[in-house]
Amino acid sequence: MFLSWVSKCELLQSPPEAHVLKVFNEGCQRGVCSMVVGFLSNPSEQQQSSTDAAQASPSMVSVLTTPTHVRWAMEPLGHSFALSMEDSEVILGAIGVYERWLGLGNAGLDGRPKCMHAQEQEFIRDLLGHMSLLFEDKDGHRSNPELIATHASLCQTVLDLYSALGRKRGAQMTTATWDHFLRLLLGITDCILHGSKHTLALPLCAHLFRVTLEQFILSLHVTGVKGELWNMLLKFCRRWLHRKAVIEQWHKASLALTQTLMGRLVVPSSAESKHSSSLSVTIAWVDNAHVTKFELASPFLAYAWYRVMRVIGHPSLFVDPDVYLAAITGVHHLAQVLSFAKPAAATGTTPRQPQLPDVNTILRILGPWLFDASLNRAQMTRFALCRAEAIRCLGGLLCGHGIGRTKQVTWPFTIRALMAIQKALLDTDEVVVAAAVVSCSRIFGTHGTHTLRGVGVLAGTFHHAIDHILSLTVNKAGSTTARKDGLADKRSSMGSDVGENAPATVGGVSIKALRKACIEACSSLLTIHSHYPLAITKQVEKALVANENLDENLPGIYSSLPRYQSSNVVTLLINYLKTEQDPTNQQMAMWQLTIAVQKEALFWSVGLASTRNSQVPATISTICSFVTKVPSRWKPAVIFTALECLRYLTIVSEHLYKHVFSSCVFLISCVCEFMATNAQMLRSSRTPPPYLDQLIASATSCLLEWVVTTPQLLSKAQIMVKVIATTVDAADFHLDFPPTTPDADLATRLSAQHLLEYLVKHHAHGSHDGVKQIYNPATTHYTWNLHTVVSILETRDYVHVTLRDSSGCYQWRTHPQYFPSKFASLSAPPAPATTAPSLPQESSTVATTSSTASTTLEAGLNPPPSDPLLRSLRKNAASLTSWKSDGWEGNTGGKHSDSSAKRHEAQVTLFETLLQAQATDFAQNRRVATVNLLEAPVSAPSTTHIARRLLSQLGFLSVASWGSLLPLAPSAQLQQDLQALDRLPTRETYEIGIAYVVNQPSRAGYDVVEVVSATTASSSACSSAYLAFVTTMGTAVDAHSYGGFLGYLDRSSPRTPALVYAQHNYEVAFYVPTLAPAHGLVLDKAEVLIVWNECQQNYRPGTALWASAYNLPHPKASVCIVIDPLDDGLFCVRICVDGSAFDLSKGDGATDADDTFSGRVLGPLQDGMVVGSEWLGPLIRQTALNAMHVHRLHLRYKHSLGLSSQSPIRPQEKRTKLITAIAKQHMDPMLPGDFYSSLFVPEAPATPVAG
Repeated sequence: MFLSWVSKCELLQSPPEAHVLKVFNEGCQRGVCSMVVGFLSNPSEQQQSSTDAAQASPSMVSVLTTPTHVRWAMEPLGHSFALSMEDSEVILGAIGVYERWLGLGNAGLDGRPKCMHAQEQEFIRDLLGHMSLLFEDKDGHRSNPELIATHASLCQTVLDLYSALGRKRGAQMTTATWDHFLRLLLGITDCILHGSKHTLALPLCAHLFRVTLEQFILSLHVTGVKGELWNMLLKFCRRWLHRKAVIEQWHKASLALTQTLMGRLVVPSSAESKHSSSLSVTIAWVDNAHVTKFELASPFLAYAWYRVMRVIGHPSLFVDPDVYLAAITGVHHLAQVLSFAKPAAATGTTPRQPQLPDVNTILRILGPWLFDASLNRAQMTRFALCRAEAIRCLGGLLCGHGIGRTKQVTWPFTIRALMAIQKALLDTDEVVVAAAVVSCSRIFGTHGTHTLRGVGVLAGTFHHAIDHILSLTVNKAGSTTARKDGLADKRSSMGSDVGENAPATVGGVSIKALRKACIEACSSLLTIHSHYPLAITKQVEKALVANENLDENLPGIYSSLPRYQSSNVVTLLINYLKTEQDPTNQQMAMWQLTIAVQKEALFWSVGLASTRNSQVPATISTICSFVTKVPSRWKPAVIFTALECLRYLTIVSEHLYKHVFSSCVFLISCVCEFMATNAQMLRSSRTPPPYLDQLIASATSCLLEWVVTTPQLLSKAQIMVKVIATTVDAADFHLDFPPTTPDADLATRLSAQHLLEYLVKHHAHGSHDGVKQIYNPATTHYTWNLHTVVSILETRDYVHVTLRDSSGCYQWRTHPQYFPSKFASLSAPPAPATTAPSLPQESSTVATTSSTASTTLEAGLNPPPSDPLLRSLRKNAASLTSWKSDGWEGNTGGKHSDSSAKRHEAQVTLFETLLQAQATDFAQNRRVATVNLLEAPVSAPSTTHIARRLLSQLGFLSVASWGSLLPLAPSAQLQQDLQALDRLPTRETYEIGIAYVVNQPSRAGYDVVEVVSATTASSSACSSAYLAFVTTMGTAVDAHSYGGFLGYLDRSSPRTPALVYAQHNYEVAFYVPTLAPAHGLVLDKAEVLIVWNECQQNYRPGTALWASAYNLPHPKASVCIVIDPLDDGLFCVRICVDGSAFDLSKGDGATDADDTFSGRVLGPLQDGMVVGSEWLGPLIRQTALNAMHVHRLHLRYKHSLGLSSQSPIRPQEKRTKLITAIAKQHMDPMLPGDFYSSLFVPEAPATPVAG
């Protein structure tokens, strides 16, 4: 006796002797069932009455003594489930009886009659069949919702019993019982779900399919692999696909099985056998009230996963958009599980990760769904959301490289994927276009023989889609997008926000995320558009179809696609920045504009571009607008990045000065205006923003870069005056404007003073060879203000002067020259025509910096070299000396009220008196002088004559300088200290590692990646592209003879090659294991790691797969740059900043928006960007230097707040401390008389005459 639909479906055959009470009238049926159920439904009362002596009523145990008695009682009990819902109490009592008889009652009591034990399996099958009668549709209840709710509640109780039986007693059931049970479940589920008329379909759909799928999986323990039953499930399930709840429950089951299966792949079989917890499977169903947890061996798990994945059949069977959307969403989640990369362990060694599915494997499993939704239903607008979800999943698989294991996407999948993405990008539905742009923004990074071939055909269509999306975002900014109410509800089911307070969206995607995707795509289009010109495309296409008999009037496949140029991308970015408000997107766009300017300047230098319609002026104006136009409206990170972008433009400053001089002037003016305005606000405000001081310091660094790299700008009087005025105001040497908050402008003052030092010393060019210092015991050493060491070595021919301070070591070699003086024409009587009167002139000096070798320049009658800074200073001396500032007296000669001003006035008066006396003596001597030929004086008997004159000319021996210049006692220790001082770097020093990795054959299912070094392979084994890249990164030197910074490299070994790079303010040492074995030993010391990846794996740094396969050290700055070579001279750059100062995921809503380092974006290169070979090296170097620069600033900033114990010390600070220590240790204090006397040679005594 069971549900009639089961026999109609030919699942089970009903015996003819069953269901006896069915032919009786309704009253008799209700009476018999009520009495039997009432007697058997209260076992506790029966036991109590049987023990009572006064009560003679028989108990159930004494009544049901044989199996025949039990079967007789089961007739009215089973028929109770066929009664109407007016007898719900009777039905509920019958359920309670059957629950005890199934052994599912209280754990301490066994409610089964003893006579059932011998034939338990047969009774279980009958009990399950009787309860199935409850699922019969009651036509009389359709007009009564209360009865329908009661009916559904009773059916859910029975389903819970079915579920509990399989979970608790499944191991005790035989194969025949399981077969009967599963067939019964199929019939019940099909009876309710196969059509649309059953009254219980809506409330019971999810529960029915949950129990059916659950019991099929649990039966594998006993029945093993029974394909017949699973084929029946597949057959019947096709009749239920019109119900969304069925697909949702299938999604939960398949997702849980997939997660468990992927977890088993990383657990060794030995560990699996030892720990039973590893066999556990947990399925959390849709209603969240039911969680199924059981154990399943790996072979059965794999079979269950395979069967459940195929249970819903082919995607072409779906006709309802809502149901199809639920299926595609489930497929998307499955793809994410299959391509999940586990994060690397924070501590300890990371276990080796086995091979995981690549894109081809995942597409073989899920491809039919994705391609059916994106291609076959492209013309059906009601499936737009399904197409969007499929495109989103497809883009995630392709752009994510399938967690890095994409060797090469096969041609069938490649062609279908490109067709699907191209159709989506050209679609008019904003939902589809938005999904394609967001998910495929990094599709161009897959271009190459190792990944996705032919992706270049998407360049034009992607540009068209970006233009379309940006116009939509401009029109819809500030308002929530919704095509219609029903569509908004569907997007809500996909997880998007469509509430009143939700952000504005386009196609269900937030405008912020959509614009960020557009910028990511534009970063690659800058190179793609210029890499594949239209003329070459047409030529190649013509060659390909030359042998085909095609109509010449028909357009070509590739040449008919939309084509754009890099200038179109720049126009998009400029227009985009005018309306963008998100700080991250603004910074990304500015970095890309910086790269565009550098590329165009390169084209200028080789004559490939004209400046007539150049976009460089507009680009520079756009970036400068973030500095000049109401800086308070932008986040601090945006202004920091704008200043950094302007600073990195100095790489091509020579070309900018030559072609767009007005833009350079505008840039300098904007930076100066920003410094002047904010410096005044910084010092006058009581509570200045914490980031303002660092902003002004960053602006000063930008100005310094432009002054050093383009000194021609200072030849313009207006620019020079503005630069000097702004710098002097920022430096504020006399503390005329002390800040209201102490030390609020410390960084501003230091950076401005640093700029003034460069303006005065004007040394910017140097070589890599360093300078050979002179350490002679005869050298005399002095200290100036305890911050400078002046060393003088005098010989008969010249005087060698060495000056050491915090910024470096400077050397001069000077000697007197004698030539006719211009003053000879003033003397009387006139000189004869044959003579050339002359007077000794000042010694000519030649200055060299710490990076320039010491040279001797014979200064004669030849004119001095033309220096634009000196020419401008001489030409504008009058205006400079009379210059006034708006805020203070400056150098206008105003009277200061402090004591230093009074001392200065007294010194001026004293020197005026001395100069007047010298002028009087000179006038008297000139009247009586006669013009004679000059002869070189006799050499002095001492070695201090020329040195004394030099010190006097330099102003060290003036009265006002007493106490500032003090001698140092000569000793061997002093010489050693000076050598130690010279070994300290004078510029910022950075260390960058470059690793070259290739594939090796896999072993035991594990990826084998080799880091190539000089010991494992010769240079010929490295690719030519890698060798060219290393060449563009720096200069090759010999470590043994090189005098500059080499980091931790060993200098003692001869013929050890090294790679270095130096500028006026920093030095870089590269650790390249392919150059020498010593480089591999110090690769862990690198602050930034660059990986040239020629492997088929594209694992993400920071994942367990990366840590186990590559086994590379973690860089100190937590920034890793991976270069993936593509086809045709293109390279994809992947940047990982997890854990660094640029990690945006560390911040949360509670983070202070005014934090100095909050929300910074690393640049110029962006993650996933495609770059050409001509700019790969310089841009990689710029990005790495920017990462290290911000990393050190971040450490110093955290140290100032007490959040970190580490604070990198600047080279200037190290040298200052050592110079001060040297001066204090070796200073020889003297009285003024002794000091000045020591500078003069005592008069030699007269030689006695022999008598």
